[in-house]
Amino acid sequence: MMASSKLQKETTSMAVYKHLYHLIITGAFQPGEWIRERQLKEILGVSSTPIREALKMLVQERLLESVPHHGVRIKHLSMNEIEDIYELRAELEGLAAQLAAKRGSMSQFDQMDELLHLTERRLEETSGIQDSEFLKFNNEFHDLLIEISGNHALKNTLAHLRAGIDLIRIMAWKNNKSRPYETVKQHRLIVYALKARDPQLARLRTQEHIWDSIKLVLQAGKEPNDRVIEITST
Repeated sequence: MMASSKLQKETTSMAVYKHLYHLIITGAFQPGEWIRERQLKEILGVSSTPIREALKMLVQERLLESVPHHGVRIKHLSMNEIEDIYELRAELEGLAAQLAAKRGSMSQFDQMDELLHLTERRLEETSGIQDSEFLKFNNEFHDLLIEISGNHALKNTLAHLRAGIDLIRIMAWKNNKSRPYETVKQHRLIVYALKARDPQLARLRTQEHIWDSIKLVLQAGKEPNDRVIEITST
């Protein structure tokens, strides 16, 4: 497990949760690795209560799994689970894009454009943008798309999928360092469709982008010694 700077004693369970979430999705733990409360107390410098509450939240989000009489460990995602998540995500975000093309304003689409420009500048400024930083830019883009759709039920449903999606994204990027550049290109095609006020094209471009991402993950699952996540059959 990666070392980490100590958190302040008054850290809340949510802060502990966010810290652990970040460590998990950036590959700080091996697949199947046990997460011990005592270790976390030493690393984070906090009491048992916020750690236990944070671990419960991570189990609920299915980043961790609880094994009776043993504790909690990093969850293994099966191929079927990954496909299930992305089938649902493709349909939901495709619908979000379709609605956004109808309901969004040009100023909102320009905001997405500005985010892409900022992302491109960061990619140009550094020879190796951190996965966690690009994840932030990527999530902001998708969050904007969903927000512009104006459908709150859709937004809430996708929020429940976020943990699994983030972990799968990191896996894809770990195995393909050119992926951030391809992602930005695909995001631009989505924005183009939105600005053209073409709901069907916006839906298509979004779904193509999502299914292109999952191809990398499924391919990575066939490769040996993958550090971030282990894909097993169910």
